[in-house]
Amino acid sequence: MERSLFRYILRHTWRDQSFLLVLTCISFPLIYINLELPKRIVNNAIQGKNIPETLFGFPVSQVSYLMSLSILLLALITINGGLKYWINVYAGVVGERTLRRMRHDLYQQVLRFPLPQFKTMSAGEIIPMIVAETEPVGGFIGDAVVLPIFQGGLLLTYLVFIFNQDLWLGLAAVALYPPQVYLIPKLQRRINLLAKERVQTARQLSDRIGESVAGFAEIRGNDTLELERADISSRLGRIYAIRYEIYKRKFFVKFLNNFLAQITPFFFYSVGGYLVIKGSLSLGALVAVLAAYKDILSPWKELLAWYSTKEDVRIKHEQIVSQFDPPGMLDLKLLEDPPKEIPPLAGDIAASALSYSENGTTNKVDRMTFRIAPGEHVAMVGTGYSGKEELAQLVARLNLPTGGRLSVANVNFNDIHQAVPGRRVAYAAQNAHIFTGTLAHNLYYGLKHAPVHPFPYDEEAEKLHQRDVRDSIAAGNSPYDIRADWIDYDGAGVADQAELTAMAIRVLGIVDMERAVIGYGLASTVDPDVHPSLAAKAVEARARVRSRAAREGLEACVEFFDRDTYFDNMTIAENILFGTPRHPDFQPATLASNPEIIALLRDVGLLDDLYEGGAKIAALMVEIFADVAPDSELFEQYSFITSEDLPEFKVLLSKFNKGGIGAITERDKARLLALTFRLIRSRHRLGILDEAMPKRLVAARQEFARRFDGRDDICEFFQPDRFSAALTIQDNILFGRFAFDQANAQARISTLVRDIASEEGLNGDLVRIGLEFDVGTGGSRLAYSERQRLAMARALMKNGDILVFNEPTSGLDPATELRVLRAVLAWAKGRTVLWSLSRAELAREFDRVLVFAEGQLVEEGAFAKLERDGKALPQLVA
Repeated sequence: MERSLFRYILRHTWRDQSFLLVLTCISFPLIYINLELPKRIVNNAIQGKNIPETLFGFPVSQVSYLMSLSILLLALITINGGLKYWINVYAGVVGERTLRRMRHDLYQQVLRFPLPQFKTMSAGEIIPMIVAETEPVGGFIGDAVVLPIFQGGLLLTYLVFIFNQDLWLGLAAVALYPPQVYLIPKLQRRINLLAKERVQTARQLSDRIGESVAGFAEIRGNDTLELERADISSRLGRIYAIRYEIYKRKFFVKFLNNFLAQITPFFFYSVGGYLVIKGSLSLGALVAVLAAYKDILSPWKELLAWYSTKEDVRIKHEQIVSQFDPPGMLDLKLLEDPPKEIPPLAGDIAASALSYSENGTTNKVDRMTFRIAPGEHVAMVGTGYSGKEELAQLVARLNLPTGGRLSVANVNFNDIHQAVPGRRVAYAAQNAHIFTGTLAHNLYYGLKHAPVHPFPYDEEAEKLHQRDVRDSIAAGNSPYDIRADWIDYDGAGVADQAELTAMAIRVLGIVDMERAVIGYGLASTVDPDVHPSLAAKAVEARARVRSRAAREGLEACVEFFDRDTYFDNMTIAENILFGTPRHPDFQPATLASNPEIIALLRDVGLLDDLYEGGAKIAALMVEIFADVAPDSELFEQYSFITSEDLPEFKVLLSKFNKGGIGAITERDKARLLALTFRLIRSRHRLGILDEAMPKRLVAARQEFARRFDGRDDICEFFQPDRFSAALTIQDNILFGRFAFDQANAQARISTLVRDIASEEGLNGDLVRIGLEFDVGTGGSRLAYSERQRLAMARALMKNGDILVFNEPTSGLDPATELRVLRAVLAWAKGRTVLWSLSRAELAREFDRVLVFAEGQLVEEGAFAKLERDGKALPQLVA
């Protein structure tokens, strides 16, 4: 990347800068005329001297001449203002476009970094440099050329005008510029050095804070908070000291500029006034000179500010670029313009004296020589620093050899385009990164090389898209549409989305993840209009669930929904609603304050009894938890009332016991009702509900359904023949609730629902829906073993010629690890597999074993032979 900021600017914006220069040059004659007109107005029009008899053929009086010059002045002011507006807007566009290009270029540089660079350069350093530190650079780019020319031209125009009025006034105007031109660069030079130190210190602080966040558990667990605070405080203190020095020097420069600028009017008033008194200078000329000098201050200050900003931005740019040009970067020609046809990697993998070093002194792979035949399954075993991990990365072309030769199918791996190994070699590691997004995005990630099918925009959206493409090309960014279909179906060996899903189901089964993805699908909500077939099958499955539960003796584990039955495993509020609330006022948290619900309960004669029940619950909670510590977990596990609210309920109960329900406020009534609404009969055996209460609550449910019938915006009622978009697919199939008082009820019923869903042919739909599960930031919503299995599935979906695995199953239990390994090897029959193992005994499943120690290949051969006759392998297996 170009290290000189101005060369970078001119290389990418010289046409734009030329256009701005033309606009700037056009404005200078107009500005000069704008300065001359006030003098003509004062000396000629107002004083009545040298007034022409006609103007454009029309007779002219003193007043009409004055008005004509004034209107011309107004027109020039408007034209100059418009030109300045367009110059500023266009300069801003140029700056933002080039900033966009610069950030894209820096990001592209990151993609070329050698892997070891990320061990010494953290994301906490890279991200601020690309996002924050480039911001002032972008703001400067638009003004880099046009501002000094425009402001310098203004300054020169004003000076020419002043010299035209009087030589001595012109000399007075420029008398103090030489000292400023001499002193300011010297003072600025020290400010630049301090600014450079400030940027470096701020980056180190950012990196240190990032490390503290990542190691938060260790900091708290080892009680080293004071140590870390002292470290951060020291770094903050250093930044403060640097900025203090910068402020002192920066504001001294401003003081010097302002002081020298204020001295110049002394010469104008003294010398100019003397010349006017002597008759050597007209009053109009002096007024015009004073006005011109007032305007001359602005461009001079702008030039000084531009110089200061230029130096600051230059330092930032040099520092940024220096950080994004580490040794060992991948050649740009190996990343851009991939070949149209990607040749298969069908041939031997051959290494000759292959070496790799991160620091240039110690080889992690030391002069290895071996050959792997096409379709051979080879295991790599060794200790943690044996070199097998680095060799796997070399074969996957994640790193480049520092010595020797690595070839595939007689092609030097150093020379082929990255698209070839990127599409023909599948790689998965134990700590493979899972991208933020859906399971599908991660599973199909290895197939997204370039857009395959465009996104179907409407006419208006297509115009906006084409504009975005033009802007991207103008900024040197990628013109590809992120919303297009990027999946390479041919590369995956499938014809369309349906076959891709079938392949995904097969691959997920191989890595033992299909059940988990189906679980994500069952836990999802879907729109029945979008998935009509799934909705119909889910409704049909309800009867089968009931009959199977009865046949297998699981009836006690679930309460199936029935509009005329009270449900012991639902809260009172849920029993009344008997559906999924849609409106915020009908949510469980706000239901007790809803005037329509209160009116309904009053009409069916339940309101006072529910208030009474809430008072009983409050009294029990106050009595039971009166002596419990406020931070006790018992509050969260068993109490209806938080420790903070307990004193308020004591006061409420005191009022209630003295004066009944009429003695408390509406707010307190709602709080009592909310307690009753949370009651679950099978879980909370508090003696609150009598034998008649369930039937009365069912009657309230029916009245609620009558009043809000057809109001899906209020509540989507549970109906036996309707799929509810508000319920999960599993709840739609079950159409009931698990019993809280039955052991393992949820697990047993969930298994039953899964089995019936499979029998109904729902697994394909459930996988498709489950693949839309959001995995969270960096896959944080997935277990470690799931992240590993997803990484393996992603590698298999690439349908590569060579599979390279770097301990991708280390997080699985031994039985699952063996099962997955055997399934992957069976799937990969006929493909070349190179697998770095965490447990050496698993190598017996492979055709051949490579044994490594301290960066060297110490022995190789069939597992049985090496286990019997070898030296290194038996030690690893033992």
